[in-house]
Amino acid sequence: MWTCLLATVLMLPFVSCGPRYSSRIVDTQSGAIRGIIHELNSRHLEPVELFLGVPYAAPPGRLRPPAAPPPWTGTRLADSLPPVCPQRYPDISNLTAALQHMPRDRYQHLRRLIPLLANQSEDCLHLNIYVPGSGNRGVDAPYAILVFVHGESYEWNSGNVYDGSVLASHGHVIVVTVNYRLGLLGFLKTHPSTHSNDCCLALRDIEAALKWLQINIASFGGDPGRVTLVGHDTGAALVNILMSFESANGLFHRASFLSGSMLSPWAVVASPDSTRAQVASYLNCPTKHDLVSCVKDLPLSKLLGVDFSPPRFLPRYGPWLVNEPSYVIEHTGNLFVKTPLLLGITTTESYLDMNEEDIQYGFEEDQRNRILRTYVRNAYVYHLNEIFSTVRNEYTDWDKPIVHPINVRDSTLEALSDGHTVSPLLKVALLHSRRGASTHLFHFNYQPKDTDYHERLGSVRGEDLSYVLGQPLVGGHPYFPHNYSRQDMAVSETLVNFFTNFAKTGNPNEPRHHHTSSKEKPHHRGLTWEPYEPNSQLYLSIGVKSRMKSHYRGHKMAIWLNLIPQLHQPGDQDVSMRHHHFHERENHYYAGSVRAEASTRIPDPVSLTTPVTAPVVECEPNSTATEAEPQPSTEEEEALRHYTSYTAALGVTVGVGCLLVLLNLLLFAGIFYQRDRQRQRKEAKEDPDDTISLDTYSKKSPTIPDPPPPPRHPGPMPPPRTCSSSTGTVKKRVQIQEISV
Repeated sequence: MWTCLLATVLMLPFVSCGPRYSSRIVDTQSGAIRGIIHELNSRHLEPVELFLGVPYAAPPGRLRPPAAPPPWTGTRLADSLPPVCPQRYPDISNLTAALQHMPRDRYQHLRRLIPLLANQSEDCLHLNIYVPGSGNRGVDAPYAILVFVHGESYEWNSGNVYDGSVLASHGHVIVVTVNYRLGLLGFLKTHPSTHSNDCCLALRDIEAALKWLQINIASFGGDPGRVTLVGHDTGAALVNILMSFESANGLFHRASFLSGSMLSPWAVVASPDSTRAQVASYLNCPTKHDLVSCVKDLPLSKLLGVDFSPPRFLPRYGPWLVNEPSYVIEHTGNLFVKTPLLLGITTTESYLDMNEEDIQYGFEEDQRNRILRTYVRNAYVYHLNEIFSTVRNEYTDWDKPIVHPINVRDSTLEALSDGHTVSPLLKVALLHSRRGASTHLFHFNYQPKDTDYHERLGSVRGEDLSYVLGQPLVGGHPYFPHNYSRQDMAVSETLVNFFTNFAKTGNPNEPRHHHTSSKEKPHHRGLTWEPYEPNSQLYLSIGVKSRMKSHYRGHKMAIWLNLIPQLHQPGDQDVSMRHHHFHERENHYYAGSVRAEASTRIPDPVSLTTPVTAPVVECEPNSTATEAEPQPSTEEEEALRHYTSYTAALGVTVGVGCLLVLLNLLLFAGIFYQRDRQRQRKEAKEDPDDTISLDTYSKKSPTIPDPPPPPRHPGPMPPPRTCSSSTGTVKKRVQIQEISV
């Protein structure tokens, strides 16, 4: 008892005294529940009431949709974190092997994170609720709700890792973290005829959690009419996809995407039927029938052991859509239009795409080309050579003849960041703001002095989360302690204020900062976050001196959002798909597994309300894929037709070039003749006795005079251009015509 009292007085966060139960009992639809009181390690923050492990659905049947939670009798104690959903996290048992796939600081982070993911169970559909200590008697009650959807991967992680205590206490909002099914159990397409808009069980789990909150959150002091859904990384993609569901209309009212969106190439699985076939083959299940009956009796360890390598930069499991994500966003319903958005990015979103050797020493341009070629082949279908050349040229420093490997590493990281995360997120911002909806964008440009990451790379993916959750205000997470400075605390307090204001009103600037501590830096006070609009493209740069800027990486974003989409077009129907493939096909031209070359075009988009009747063309991941044998009749005739058209174009171009050269020669001859006439007239004026004018000569003699002598030159004349001199230009013109086709 004395130890607990001393720990409370001295605010020692790591001294465990057992849970202190809340005095109030909350009634939910399933039964009564009691939480615990959590004291924060800060005299400026009030305690928080925690309700941990609250079931929002019944124990799920394997590969079955979620159902309502069963009722219970008595009072349920919500005093401990629930089990996490079954998952297979990265293997870090061997340091040397792990560093071949990740940077060292990433390895250190996973060492602290993975112990929190050890307690696994299929009965994992639970919420963790963080309520301000004043309960429903607070000044801001009923409280706005901020629901956090975790990311990291579609295959592992949990909402348990993210402590919402500081965010709830400082911002006077209710914070909720969600566990949802992962990997095969959450993202497997179970039947070949399943409508693609039904998507995956993981999204249905999140939707069930939001429905539970609409029914029960008022009992905790929350306002069901002010629910903000925040997603990070893969969680952001899930939130973005959920905005296209008509069934989710009314379940949340604002949204925030951090380091992700549904437009990223890693956000959706292009071929769920291919993934389903590979899983069925591994488990010896019939591929033409529903997998539920085959999988339900298998041991969980066998399901988690299903292993196949996805193409690099693409997920093994994930949600899927019947149409292209861009088409879904542009034709989605009112939920996307009327929902205020808050979007965030970091400087180096591609940090986790490299291993320790790449980060430590960099690499040469050949390796850069292999990495970019791998990304382009796995992310695009049409005109791969042109897209690769565009990206390589844009991110090459042409002023330096010899580039250091570290600089090559930096430019490659920037290209990947812009390609697979930043430009898709900015496209969402443009599409959303273009419809007149409230949109705010920030760039987390802050990097603490005591950082685990390379200072040269700026902020990296996920580094902003601890600041959004307010961890610097209390010295860090109990499992992730850190020595935060006052400047770190000021940046975190600013982000907490903006996010909680956004959750309350949909505007990060309102209400103003009512709960500001004296430690906040003066340059953060009075900062107004202007909305993102298509013309101004204003965004908030959060750093040592936060300020508004415009057009984030403007020129490079124009490449990704304007030029590359124009290149990524199938062209005319008579153009063979071989025209779009890379010239380099051997494995040594790539840095990782690549998917097979597409043999047919992507089907045209269909209505979101119309069932799919035609199968979607899929490219199965295959690192050793070889080119299919061409059809002898059709492709030979097509090649002959293209050859004939190119030959005709070449002949016309050569003929026009020769005529132009001949015209130039005639013009030069006329100029020389005119000069000679002027010279003769000048000599006639100087010596009229010895010189006869041209007019007099023509009257006296009917004969035609001899042609004038050529003009004098100080040196030899250059040879005139002939038809052969234009051959190079003609060839370039033909090549340009081929590219344009």
